[in-house]
Amino acid sequence: MPAWAEIERKVFDGFFHFSPGYGRRVGDHAYDGRVGDASASTVKSRIGEIDQQLRLLEGQAGLSRDQDVDRRAIMAQLRAQRFELHDLREPFQNPLFYAGWGTELDVSVYIKRAYAPLPVRLAALRLHLEGYPGVLEAARSNLEPSLPRPNLEIAIEATEGFSQYLAREVTAVARDHPQTVAAVGQAIPQLDAFAAWLRSRLPQAHGDYALGEARFTSYLRTRDLVTLDLPTLEAMAREDLERNTARARVVAARIAADGIPLALDAIQFRHPSVETLIPETAAMLEGIRTFIVDRDIMTIPSDVRCTVAPTPSFMSWASAALDSAGPLETVATESYYYVTVPTPDWGAAKTEEWLRYLNYAVLENVSIHEAYPGHYVQALHERGASSLTRRLFWVQSTGEGWAHYCEQMMLEAGYKDDPRLELAQVMDALLRNCRFLVAIGLHCRGMTMEDAVRTFMEKGFQTELPARREATRGAFDPLYLNYTLGKLLIYEVRRNAERQPGFSLKSFHDRFLNCGNLPIPLIAELV
Repeated sequence: MPAWAEIERKVFDGFFHFSPGYGRRVGDHAYDGRVGDASASTVKSRIGEIDQQLRLLEGQAGLSRDQDVDRRAIMAQLRAQRFELHDLREPFQNPLFYAGWGTELDVSVYIKRAYAPLPVRLAALRLHLEGYPGVLEAARSNLEPSLPRPNLEIAIEATEGFSQYLAREVTAVARDHPQTVAAVGQAIPQLDAFAAWLRSRLPQAHGDYALGEARFTSYLRTRDLVTLDLPTLEAMAREDLERNTARARVVAARIAADGIPLALDAIQFRHPSVETLIPETAAMLEGIRTFIVDRDIMTIPSDVRCTVAPTPSFMSWASAALDSAGPLETVATESYYYVTVPTPDWGAAKTEEWLRYLNYAVLENVSIHEAYPGHYVQALHERGASSLTRRLFWVQSTGEGWAHYCEQMMLEAGYKDDPRLELAQVMDALLRNCRFLVAIGLHCRGMTMEDAVRTFMEKGFQTELPARREATRGAFDPLYLNYTLGKLLIYEVRRNAERQPGFSLKSFHDRFLNCGNLPIPLIAELV
């Protein structure tokens, strides 16, 4: 029987070989320049490999408690990928399998971090671009004639974003390297042609994206080890929605006497400018970080700050996002906190609308979620986790649940008695409550897309455009309920810990974070 470390490494090699983009994302540069084979035969072989590895893991005995926790976490990840490949048939029904962030079309890893001299990184980039035709041919061959419309629309947008990224950011970095400029020039028409091909599928697109109750609960149980039934999940979502709605009304009354919409209007007038958005966000992070240190909320394992930067063009659909250095990265370990900055082509009206949306109160709550003490601090702890399993996997309910928990926890810990920040926080909580309800509604309860849009508008106080975008996401991201679900599960783990003698908030946070990205039920066993 192989040693545990050998088994663990073999499982990761399987993930990386099938998806080299995953290996690059966590910082294993042995996969630079390599593009995964997404052909139907390779997908079938990967499912067989997963079945083999699951049988091996099921037969493991004599492991320590920590090793057995890791074994169960690895099995959850393998079963989740198998579910996506076999049950959901993502390579055949979901164009985002090819065009999403971190897929084989994403070449940003070679540009954004100086882990090697630029000529070395650009040589790997050229090799990667040479693999584009194979990826795009596999996509054309695999994808069925009729695809879910929400997935298709976002895949078109993402593919066009990759093309723009090559034309703008990559070309600017490679301007003194003619070979790379030429390779980029060849790749851009390939992406544009693929986007046009996807667009040609729109007339045949369908709205049959619902998983159904059995597959929905099975997916959640498989990926996040959450075994709650649908009525329990619905009750959790509605109870949290009621709590947050009541709190929103109380907080809004401190800002404007006439209700939540007018209070939201009032906070939008205080916002940064295009020129000050990045520097003011960086200054904001310093204030949040100082509070965490002064109040001893948790350990921040590094004095290195994340770099605040404009969002790359292929990710501009996001208002803000953290792009942390991969846990295996040894040279370029900086992490980027991206904030979307309007560009001149947006025009004055759209720019003002965006800045009003990303007002100071919202920006501060988002920064708590993305940077301190949310995703960035979480990533710092993960780098020091005790095993590859706890460092390299991503568990949405743990990652997003932690960041959403931090938004509420920071106010409870006394960070700023400011009704504007509290309103921004509770509005984000209501948004996540709506995601919870819409995910279940769209996939299990026959909710229409228009009903989903109305849910975000009426219960989440969103305007129509963001409400429609959020509802659309629910169709192709069925488990985006994990923001609220993860937060509620973390509070449950914390309440159990508070019953133990000698509880301290810092100790709880550090123990939770030091578990790395395990599913929350396994963290509960350890904490």
